[in-house]
Amino acid sequence: MPLGPLALLFGGGTGVAPARPLRRAGALMLAALAFAPAACSTPARTDKPGTIETVVGTGEPGWLEGGYAGDAGDAVGARLNAPGALAFAADGTLYVADTDNNRIRRVSPDSGTINTVAGGGGKDWARAESATAAALPEVADLAVSSYGDTLYAASTLQNQVAAIAPKEGTIEILAGRGDGSATQLSPPHMERLGALWWPSGVDVGPGGRLYIADSGNGRIVAVGPHEARDAGRPEPDHVRVVAGNGAQGRPGSGYPADGEFAELGRLAVDGDGSLLFVDGIAGLRKLDSYEHTVSAAWNPRLPEHPQAIAVDSRTGILFAADAVENRVLAFTPGRREPIVVAGTGHHGFTGDGGPAEQAALDSPGGLAVSPSGDLYIADTHNHRIRIVHDITAALADRAD
Repeated sequence: MPLGPLALLFGGGTGVAPARPLRRAGALMLAALAFAPAACSTPARTDKPGTIETVVGTGEPGWLEGGYAGDAGDAVGARLNAPGALAFAADGTLYVADTDNNRIRRVSPDSGTINTVAGGGGKDWARAESATAAALPEVADLAVSSYGDTLYAASTLQNQVAAIAPKEGTIEILAGRGDGSATQLSPPHMERLGALWWPSGVDVGPGGRLYIADSGNGRIVAVGPHEARDAGRPEPDHVRVVAGNGAQGRPGSGYPADGEFAELGRLAVDGDGSLLFVDGIAGLRKLDSYEHTVSAAWNPRLPEHPQAIAVDSRTGILFAADAVENRVLAFTPGRREPIVVAGTGHHGFTGDGGPAEQAALDSPGGLAVSPSGDLYIADTHNHRIRIVHDITAALADRAD
C-alpha cells in the first residue's frame, strides 16, 4: 500500500527485512518495552487504512514572541498555532497555513522537515520584498499550481489573493486592491481581478487555471495561464467569470454567468475538471466546466458552514470539515448522508494510532488529500496536523 508523503515521519513501510535475527537479549528488551505502561510510551505508528496519526505539531501552541519553534527540524516537533488551510503540491509537499503564527509553512515529502515559506516579517504582504519579510494576514485558503512553482493564498479579511513562489522566495498580490480594501463590482466590470470582496476559496484546475470564489461580489472567476503556455502562473489579463453575476439571491441553473448565489464558501476542483463550491443557501453546487452549467450536484447533507472541503480527484469522494461538531465527513458521489471519517463529535485530543472515527478532534479547520491517497486534517485547536491513512480503502467497506 502506498505510504503517505510524510512516511519518513513515522518510519514504516520499507518492506526490508533485518539483516540478522534479533539476539535473545534484544528480543527480551523489546518484549519488556512492549509491556511498559502506556503512559510512558507513544502510540504505535501504523499506516493501516483508516488509522489516524499526528504528523505535524507537538500540540503545544507556538507564538511569534517566544515559543514558536520547529523550522529546519522534524515536522512532528514543530509548534503550530491554530493551523487552518492545507494544500498539497503534486510532489507531495504539504503547505500549512499556521494561522495564529501568521505564517505559511512547508513540509518536505522527502525529509519530513518543516520550514516557513511566507510570513514572519513586519511588512504588508503587498509591499514586502520577500515572502518571509511579509506580515501575513489571516489566510482562509491555499492552493498550489499544477507544477508546484506557485502557492496561492486567499485572505478573506484582507480582500486579496497572493501568489508566492516558494523556491524564489517572492510574494505578490495577484488579485484584489493593493491596500486590501473591499470593492463591490457592478455587472459591466465583473471580469476585473484588481478588486475583490471577501474571497472565500481558491483552487487550481486542469491546465493550471486558478479559481477564486469572490463571495461579496457573488462570482467565481477563472484566471488562466497565458494562452501560449500549457502551464505557468495565471495572469490577471486572462480572467473570466465562470459563475455568478454579482447579484445575491437563490441560485438557479443554466449558464453560470446568469446565476445568482448567496454567500460563497470554500471550493474544490474534482478529477474531471468540474468545480464544486459551497453556496450559503443551496449547499453544494457543481459547475461543469465543459457544459458551462451549474447544478445542485448530488445535494449531500453538508454541515451548515463547512470550514473546509476537499475532493479526492481519483474517486470523487468529497470531504467536509465540521468545526462545530468536531468531525470530518465523507460523501460518496450520489449519496446524501455522510460517513464520519474522523472525530467523535466531542472536542478533545485522543485516538492517535487507532481508528480515526474514534479519535477526538478540536475544531478541524483544513483538509487536503495527498497524492498518495491519505487525508490530512488541520486539527486547529489541537495545534496539530493529523493524517488518516489510505482513506479510499478505509471507506470502501463503510460506503455500502
